[in-house]
Amino acid sequence: MFKFFALFSAVIVSFVGSTALAMDEVEFGKLLLPGKITVTNPFLDSCDSKIECGRSYKLLHAGIDYRARTPTKVTSPVEGVVVKRWYKGKDHSPQKDPWGTIMVETQGEKPMYFMFLHMSKSFVKAGDKVQIGCVVGLTGKKGTIFPHLHVEYKEIPSGWNRRPTPSLKTVAEIKKRGNISPTEAVLGTKAIAPTQKICATGN
Repeated sequence: MFKFFALFSAVIVSFVGSTALAMDEVEFGKLLLPGKITVTNPFLDSCDSKIECGRSYKLLHAGIDYRARTPTKVTSPVEGVVVKRWYKGKDHSPQKDPWGTIMVETQGEKPMYFMFLHMSKSFVKAGDKVQIGCVVGLTGKKGTIFPHLHVEYKEIPSGWNRRPTPSLKTVAEIKKRGNISPTEAVLGTKAIAPTQKICATGN
């Protein structure tokens, strides 16, 4: 009886601990966008509409999509430094990126990146230091067919180009590229309610 009680208690503690640390995608969205938060495509969900997803139809999603009219201010849930997106030898700074990508590198032992895609305007440039709650830009639809905010988190394996992860067929493929849910990644940060201020600073 004692062994059963001990095991039951351990399961309860484990469950409570995991849910206490969890942040769902709607709560996470409140750190990014003002107003009502609507998730249109969750992390690792299958994209089922050709109209909504285009070439990513029927593939697993490597980030979280939020409904957002253009232009809507987007705030950073982390502090870090804005970096360029390098791909195929081309410099894609936030102002020149064809997918409207803003990348914030968090500080720590491993290079970890929060990416905001499809932005219509960037208020930050490469090298800017971004604080939690700062407005980094405005939502848009660059590189997609309808206005929304795609947010993605990944640890970049050594030697890989810094770029968003395309939607893929398996969870293993996405995890191999270093992606985890942004809701997990933000737990170690000092996440607070957005200040709605443009407060990036240069070098």
